[in-house]
Amino acid sequence: MLREADDIEQSEEYNVDEVISSTKRGRRVMYLVKWLDYPNQRDWTEEPFDNFSVGGLEILREFHRKNPDAPRDYRVTEI
Repeated sequence: MLREADDIEQSEEYNVDEVISSTKRGRRVMYLVKWLDYPNQRDWTEEPFDNFSVGGLEILREFHRKNPDAPRDYRVTEI
């Protein structure tokens, strides 16, 4: 799951179907996210680690178990 907050402090959660890939952008790692119920690639987004909620961390760990050489945010642990 990911969270997104807007300027008026409301938040909405979106369900992650799968993390497709990760890329390093400077010091930051971005994760390409395929959203549940949004199978079209044009709807996928790149998200930083900070946007993942606690429930989404297991999805990140699973991605890195399957892709051990992919760029990883240093906070993704216990894989």
